[in-house]
Amino acid sequence: MKNKTTRNIVIIVIICFFGLCICLYQLVLNTNYDNKAIYGDRLDGIDSVKISSKLKKEIIKNVNDTTLSKETKINIQGKIINVTIIVNDDVSIENAKPLADKVLEKLGEEEKKFYDIQVFIKKDNEDEKFPIIGYHHPKKEGFSWTLDR
Repeated sequence: MKNKTTRNIVIIVIICFFGLCICLYQLVLNTNYDNKAIYGDRLDGIDSVKISSKLKKEIIKNVNDTTLSKETKINIQGKIINVTIIVNDDVSIENAKPLADKVLEKLGEEEKKFYDIQVFIKKDNEDEKFPIIGYHHPKKEGFSWTLDR
């Protein structure tokens, strides 16, 4: 009875310690109780509109067939298609922007309406007007571009 307050404080500290351990365990292991994917339901239907490696190669070939580009890379993350195009050093912004349309030429209507498409056009050398970025929203027709510098 003499140490009643000390005993209560020790019990509260032990309970808080176990609560903190449980929180850290969940934080470190990223366990979620409903077992949903990281993207939730945002990727529903992606299996029916899959971008194949063959289609990626066709897009790259379509862009590289122009004399303006040196290299093209495609990276898909979720519902976003990132296309990086490295153009020749003598290419102007007005000549580079139509390369984004070369990407859209190979995509079907389903892909255009499902995926967000970002096109990064840059040069190997330093140019104050590059890189430029074009964005195609699934509900829009063309690309919107970064402002000219």
